[in-house]
Amino acid sequence: MHKRVAAALAAVMVMGAAAAAEPQAESRTATPAEQESFIDWYGSTHEGRGLLRPQFNVTREKGKRGKRRVTATVDGGAQRAVLPLCRQPRAVYEHDPRGRKENRWREAGPAQTLVWIHHASRCGAQPETPVRLLQPLPEMEILMLLQQHASILGSARLLMAGNTSCAPSRSRGYRLTGLDRGKDGLPVLVFESDIAGEARVSVRRSRNELLPWSVACAGPR
Repeated sequence: MHKRVAAALAAVMVMGAAAAAEPQAESRTATPAEQESFIDWYGSTHEGRGLLRPQFNVTREKGKRGKRRVTATVDGGAQRAVLPLCRQPRAVYEHDPRGRKENRWREAGPAQTLVWIHHASRCGAQPETPVRLLQPLPEMEILMLLQQHASILGSARLLMAGNTSCAPSRSRGYRLTGLDRGKDGLPVLVFESDIAGEARVSVRRSRNELLPWSVACAGPR
């Protein structure tokens, strides 16, 4: 196990031990054995690729009493796109406790991309709340959506007032979590409310300004 992998393992095991010390009636953290299993598996299947600190997550599986789903999230290096846009690849892996050692982890779904704005020459560290790129979009379009999302949301609240699914939550606080593309081809801003609801705002371009075109909302998950 090379130095980077050993350092990553030490870091995540310290984090896991600290979290495990807290009383948790409904959840648990990834065990040291699960964390070590992932580090070993990743090192053997991704030879030559450095491993940034993985983030482990344990969730209860719906409809399966006592069953937990263990995942590990690995973010690659941040990459400079068109200034001042940054992109970062993300992969999520799922643990199979019954699998053979070499098959104990597998990729859970397609690779993801995170995007954010950073004005320095290098992208630096990932921000606390990066935005997921859910569908491929041109870089300049991504940049404009990120730069104008606050004003787009402000205008979209007027549309929310006339939408039965959105009206009850039009005054909630929202944060941008994703960029998508609708079936009509329009780019979509995906917002999460402060009560875990979701608002999707499709956008049309008018010269250099982006304007909300339609809204759709879903209640707390």
